[in-house]
Amino acid sequence: MGHAGDSQPPKIVGLPHDHTEGGLELMTQNLNLCGLVNPDDYLDSEWLSIHKKLESYSSAKHVCFHTNGKNVYRKGWEWTRTIFGLKRLGMINGNHSALGVGCGRECVIFYLADNLNSVVATDLYGNETWTSNFGKEADPVMLTNPEQCCPRNYRRDRLQVLNMNGTELKFESGIFDICWSLSSIEHFGGHDMARKAMREMGRVTRTGGIVVIATEYLLLEEYSHPEYFRKKEILDVIVNSCDELELVAPIDFSLPPLEYLIDQICFKSDGVHRVRRHVVLNDGNCQWTSIIMFFRKK
Repeated sequence: MGHAGDSQPPKIVGLPHDHTEGGLELMTQNLNLCGLVNPDDYLDSEWLSIHKKLESYSSAKHVCFHTNGKNVYRKGWEWTRTIFGLKRLGMINGNHSALGVGCGRECVIFYLADNLNSVVATDLYGNETWTSNFGKEADPVMLTNPEQCCPRNYRRDRLQVLNMNGTELKFESGIFDICWSLSSIEHFGGHDMARKAMREMGRVTRTGGIVVIATEYLLLEEYSHPEYFRKKEILDVIVNSCDELELVAPIDFSLPPLEYLIDQICFKSDGVHRVRRHVVLNDGNCQWTSIIMFFRKK
């Protein structure tokens, strides 16, 4: 297993074995699933179709305003990249099950409930300390009436919502086809806890299944943060923390375009939820954006 002091290269694995050998390498290269926020994704018709579909499941309409001609919001990008990638990897399947870790009330939960056999959503729902700080989306209503968090009808019978810590998943090993966690793992208690959560998600995912992780990526290696990740820490803590998980494709560490870098969100201001170029955030000490990675369980 990887450790914080190691600098091991990322492990990479191809697509499912039911693809033909001849096209496997080319298809893997063309996926471009792992990387930082890329506003050009919205120019792809398949991507934008998924984004608009997800908007119908989301109460956070400010995150999806690109469908009305606005600029990119990184949370909406994370949601869309998750479903886009799962589709490309052949994982949106009516027989599959999924586990969301620290997933709050995000629209991915409800979309997957409509498109998979079963979905379990976990978070510290109702935990007053958590919900009053970073976990504002862990609305306790999810435990009793999750339909209040989705603006459309969905397959409620396929969804189970549980209060659970992402570093101690109370499930048997290898029972989920998909495990996802979007911009949550950095709030689990520091890098050591993030490493533990990665191992837990790897444990509960079946062989051949997919783990999707999005988190906060620090733009410069000179930054230091107890929870967010520089490039080296992405490799050490996230990519190389679990021997059973391998990247489905190389990570593209290309930064967002210049206009997104210079038009940053001030994280400590009242404008944190503005919709214009909500890609790079700045708290006065460092700047960060989202990075997403897809892993296959060996």
